[in-house]
Amino acid sequence: MLKTVRTSANRKTGPIAVTYRAGQHATLATCPKACPLNPKGDQGADLVDPDYLAAVRQAVPPRGQAWTYSHFPAETLPAPAAGETVINASCDTIDQALAAVALGRPAVVAAPAGTVWPYTAAGVRFVQCPAELSENFSCAQCGSGRPLCARGDRDYVIVFVAHGQAARLVGADQAGGCYGTGGPVALAWHGTRKTGAPDDAAAVVRFARSLPPGSLLRHHVVGDLGRDR
Repeated sequence: MLKTVRTSANRKTGPIAVTYRAGQHATLATCPKACPLNPKGDQGADLVDPDYLAAVRQAVPPRGQAWTYSHFPAETLPAPAAGETVINASCDTIDQALAAVALGRPAVVAAPAGTVWPYTAAGVRFVQCPAELSENFSCAQCGSGRPLCARGDRDYVIVFVAHGQAARLVGADQAGGCYGTGGPVALAWHGTRKTGAPDDAAAVVRFARSLPPGSLLRHHVVGDLGRDR
C-alpha cells in the first residue's frame, strides 16, 4: 500500500514530495524481517519485491532527483545508475556500512543516541545528516539542490543518530528503535495501510511522473522494498 504526498509538512524533509509504504494487513510488512530496528520482525518480509523495486528505480521526477533507504542486505540492492532513484543501504554498524561501500552501494548508518560525528574508519568518512544538526535545515536545502542521500557516487557514509520515542533501542540487544513506530509518522504509516494505493508499483511511477520538473522525491519516509506476504 502506497501513500503519496506532493508537499511534505515534515520538518526534516522540508516541503518536498515523499511516499509512505505499508503492508496491506500489517504496517511493517514491507520492512525486512531481520531488521534490528523492527519491533515486529515476525510481520516483516523475507525478500525484496522485484516488481516494486524495478518501479522505484524508475520513479524519478522529470529532470529531478529521487532517493530512498533499504534495510535489506546491501548485496540485494542495485548499484546506483544515472537517472534512477538512489537506493541507500541502511546499515546498523560501521562494519556493515564499510562492507556496503566496498560493494559500490551508497550507505547510511543508524547510530546510537548521543554519539558524536564525524568519524573516519578504514579511510571512509562518516558524516552526520545535516538536517539533524540544525532546526532550520531540511532535505529540501541539502547539498544546494543535490541532497547528499541522492548522490549515488559519494565516497562517505551518512549517519542518522537515533531519535524518536524508541531511540534508546538503537544499538541495543532488544529489537526496535525505528523512529517510524511512534508519533505523527506512525499515524501516517498506519493510515497508509488502510487508505494507500494497493498497486504500489504502478502508483509510485505514476506519482513521480506527475511531479513538476526538477522536483525532489524521497521514497519511503517509512516502509521498505519488501514483498508483502
